[in-house]
Amino acid sequence: MGEGVSVSGDVIACSDARIDMWSKIGSGVKVGRNAYLGEFVTIDGKLTVEGDLDVGKEVKIKGGFEAKGWIVVRNPVPVIIFLLLYIREMMRLGKGEEVEKALEELFDDSEESDELGGKEPSEKILIIPAGAKISPEAIEVGGEAVIGSNCYLIGNLRVQSAETGKDLVLKGSINSEGNITIGENSTVYGNLVSKGQVNVGRNSRVFGGIKAESVFLHEKARVDGTIKAPAGVSFLREAGEKPPLAEVNALGKSLIIEAEKQLKSEPKEDLIKAVGLVEINSLIKTGQKVKSGFVPGMEKKSARTRSLARTRCFAGSRSLRKRQEAGEHHS
Repeated sequence: MGEGVSVSGDVIACSDARIDMWSKIGSGVKVGRNAYLGEFVTIDGKLTVEGDLDVGKEVKIKGGFEAKGWIVVRNPVPVIIFLLLYIREMMRLGKGEEVEKALEELFDDSEESDELGGKEPSEKILIIPAGAKISPEAIEVGGEAVIGSNCYLIGNLRVQSAETGKDLVLKGSINSEGNITIGENSTVYGNLVSKGQVNVGRNSRVFGGIKAESVFLHEKARVDGTIKAPAGVSFLREAGEKPPLAEVNALGKSLIIEAEKQLKSEPKEDLIKAVGLVEINSLIKTGQKVKSGFVPGMEKKSARTRSLARTRCFAGSRSLRKRQEAGEHHS
């Protein structure tokens, strides 16, 4: 646990437990191996440690403690002063390389990785960042929440962003300022609320609604509630599962391209032959008399245009008649 973590319930660790300074545990703490408590840690219940206990100054354990191994109470001030004096003396002697080597050995964490059997820490350790708050009602994290595989959580998550592994069981909702990613074969008994993007993996199920800017669902995922996404909802399908000659748009409709299929199957010398095309309902409505589409010279005219045409036609015929009568008089 990081600095300033607040837990309202019990803390039970099968292996080691490391609680940083200014953290507060509202109930008891039970540790299967060794325990490390930073400065100004407060435990309202009882502390039980099966191994060694290492505590800093100003640690308060209201319910008492029990440790079967060594108990070490640290005072970090003399250690810091010793390090400063050591570095100052080595720098005065001009041995800067030895100082760097000593500091690397002092802060080397290879021993901790050896204790884990060479495995990745993320596979065996629960890491709670600084300033987190855990209670039966909610789990609040000020940054990104990364949840591993095969996890079982009870309570609502309030995070900046969330990413989960496979086979997650969450009995609660997730409220995030950023993106939310749910892994495969996961089950969420609650709502997913995000101001960014929500991704739900294969064979996952959400017993609630989704509200986000955009939503990406695997075609084998299931959402029992309503989905609200102003930027749209997309259904994902893996490349090996896509049907040939089909394009799936964001609304799940399939447009089969039969014309292209027939063009590829016809020989080159028969390219002039008409192809059976897919009928697409046009948004442009044509009149009953012109069902085949646009015909040149048959466009619709306004009443004023028709009136002017009749006037020009009448005036032209009258002038021609006058000229003919004038010719007869001269003859």
